[in-house]
Amino acid sequence: MPLLPASGLTPGSLFTCLGLFAALTAVFAARASRGMPGFERPLRLWAAALSCVAVAAAGYLARPWLAGPLSYLVPNLAVLSAVAVMGMSFATLQGGQPRRARWNWALVLLTMAALLGAQTWRAPYAVLAAVAAAGLGLLLLHDALLFLPQLRVRPRALPETWVLASLLVVAASFMLRAVSSGADLWKNHGPWAGHPMLVVGMVFVTSCSLAFFSMLHERQRTALQHSYQRDSLTGLYARGVFFEKAQAALQMANVGEAFAVLMLDLDHFKRINDTHGHLVGDKVIAHAARLLNSSIRLNDLAGRYGGEEFCLLLHDCDGERAQRFLQRVLHRAEQPLSLRDGRSLPFSFSAGFVIFRMEDKAPPLEQLLDRADQALLQAKAQGRNRAVQACGEGLCPVP
Repeated sequence: MPLLPASGLTPGSLFTCLGLFAALTAVFAARASRGMPGFERPLRLWAAALSCVAVAAAGYLARPWLAGPLSYLVPNLAVLSAVAVMGMSFATLQGGQPRRARWNWALVLLTMAALLGAQTWRAPYAVLAAVAAAGLGLLLLHDALLFLPQLRVRPRALPETWVLASLLVVAASFMLRAVSSGADLWKNHGPWAGHPMLVVGMVFVTSCSLAFFSMLHERQRTALQHSYQRDSLTGLYARGVFFEKAQAALQMANVGEAFAVLMLDLDHFKRINDTHGHLVGDKVIAHAARLLNSSIRLNDLAGRYGGEEFCLLLHDCDGERAQRFLQRVLHRAEQPLSLRDGRSLPFSFSAGFVIFRMEDKAPPLEQLLDRADQALLQAKAQGRNRAVQACGEGLCPVP
């Protein structure tokens, strides 16, 4: 005699397990959103989606006590809403297309309108089941399309691959359910038959929840790493991180490849602090950093050297390109910074830079920065708001 009595897997027991899991996970996600700055919205959306799953499970269990159309409208509306909100949660977490995810609600409304129309015309249960399954399948396919671009960011990440595969497989399952609702496939044959889509839904909700929290952990780790590497005021690389990345880039460069190392400094910054205060001075530094960051290319590096000084490493950059780059930066800096009180605050840069071509061994970065800094001091001495190039052991002003 077994220690525990055997019991069949009934739809009621499966709905109970699904509802409890969804409710508990929703509570966990809602509480976690309070202690994870920057991830509140995706966590709250996920909690809302699982709350809809719990409502759907309760609705299916309560169908014998619901009157008329409510017996199938309430559970199906909850299921459709759950899938729609899941798509929005994934899009928000991934930084994808949350606005396009709102189109999920158009599919929800269309599906519910079709169900009401079928009920009005007294369609058989097979038609109602086909309409609901088709609506779910289309929602899942739309979520998959929203999620697909995220694989370009992390093409080999297991959670993302699993979510996309789950969306496509479950979407295909519901579309198959829609086109074969009257077939013998959905009759009772064995312990899993009669409610296979319920089993598919349970596996889908459980696996997607695990993948969601796995992706959330990865995003949090990346954000934490980013905060360690970036200067909090400017968003540029911190000095030590810039040195590390720039030296690594030099060591990996090919022979003959040209680089430019630049040092830039805000002119008369002490006067700005003394006249307008340090808060305005911080705004000037942050604005200047945004200007520099928007001017460089993806493979270039920009860091905050200290105070109001910035350092840059430009790849594949000869003297002519560096001059054009600095002329563009100096020209953009001619636009004054607008303050909250309506005043305009002008500012300017002085810059020094050095150009070198890679030989057998990369030169020390500190040596290159020192030469660029000497050129920067010469630019200050010549009247500021200009750039000077270090040529060989001498200095060459930029026209």
